[in-house]
Amino acid sequence: MRQEWEPEDLIEVWTLLEEDQERLRNKSGANRLGFALLLKFFEVEARFPENAEEIPAPAVAYVAQQVKVPAEEWAAYDWAGRAIKRHRVEIRGAFGFRECTEEDQAQLAEWPAVELCGVELSRDRLAEAVVARCRKDRLEPPTPGRIARLVGPAVNTFEERFCAATVGPGCPQRPGPGWMT
Repeated sequence: MRQEWEPEDLIEVWTLLEEDQERLRNKSGANRLGFALLLKFFEVEARFPENAEEIPAPAVAYVAQQVKVPAEEWAAYDWAGRAIKRHRVEIRGAFGFRECTEEDQAQLAEWPAVELCGVELSRDRLAEAVVARCRKDRLEPPTPGRIARLVGPAVNTFEERFCAATVGPGCPQRPGPGWMT
């Protein structure tokens, strides 16, 4: 997410609507601010931030004003406790998303190999396509690192299948380390 925001962009993207304010009613202090920031971030990115620094400072200040909690409270938000887990469940529910399961990840790993790699082998663009697919399917995407670990094997699987289909069963295996010595 970009870190620099013009005032009109902050207002357009980070303003808490009436239903957002309703969700904040039983929260206070750092949890109130943290929930509001996670909610708006998820609305924009269809994922949660990986850390506090991913949320732009101007957005923290703007949202803090709206929820009437000092912006400094953001540093006190617990990223490992029970509250953030409850917040994430509530936010997913608000947007109709669900967590990505192991089965979902297996399907996400197979999908590029079958559907995309024939026309696209850029791992960055494949990762973007996986995130877009998650959004379409209302699925919270895995972390960027996990997506990279899904896309790499998908490309390898495609290449092996392509080689086998093109050359046949005698397709040479990839050489191991030190094959040129």
